[in-house]
Amino acid sequence: MRMGELTRRAGVTSATVKWYIRIGLIPRGESTARNQAVYDERHLHRIRLIRALLEVGRLSVEQVQQLLAAVDDPALSPADIAAAAHAAISRPTGHADGDEALPVVDDYLRARGWSIAPDSPARRDLAAVLSALGRLTGPVGNDVAAPPAATGADIAHLLDPYADALEPLAVAEVTGLPPREQRAELVERIVLGTVLMDQAISALRRLAQESAFHASVDLPAGRREP
Repeated sequence: MRMGELTRRAGVTSATVKWYIRIGLIPRGESTARNQAVYDERHLHRIRLIRALLEVGRLSVEQVQQLLAAVDDPALSPADIAAAAHAAISRPTGHADGDEALPVVDDYLRARGWSIAPDSPARRDLAAVLSALGRLTGPVGNDVAAPPAATGADIAHLLDPYADALEPLAVAEVTGLPPREQRAELVERIVLGTVLMDQAISALRRLAQESAFHASVDLPAGRREP
């Protein structure tokens, strides 16, 4: 297909396609003449993937570049691709923010029996959350395990409902992946399942909260059920 058809089907401008090519997000088309090229369904699919990661996954262009570089590296294992996706959706915090809560997080992960790499971005994300809670309600550390002045049992009480719900989901996601021989489908499922479904899980939680509030409290004045 020519550039015009590609942009029409992808819903982007030619300037966007040329920019994606320039920064390495999609390969160049097959040259047919000076300043002319043709593209195929792989280009179209790649553009749709990029747009999903940018617009729905809310990743930055740099994060998409790093993630797709991992996707395109045949030497990387599925676990490596998942790690790249986890890194992409982790939100940077302040320098060493939450470090004081890392021992608490590690104790909890060991108690759950989860095998987690020391450099896991999610490990630091969880520590940052516990640290922020600690600053609001009490210290977090080995001496005082969780906000406000909690024990390891209190940490479990705080986190177990989430972990209990998400652990079987994560296992089902991983065991349901295509075989390694189908690498293209496999890595895309990992990326989309991690980045986009992270947004879906968050949205479902908010919807469940809204429903729970509706069931337990009166609706605000003027609010009507759909």
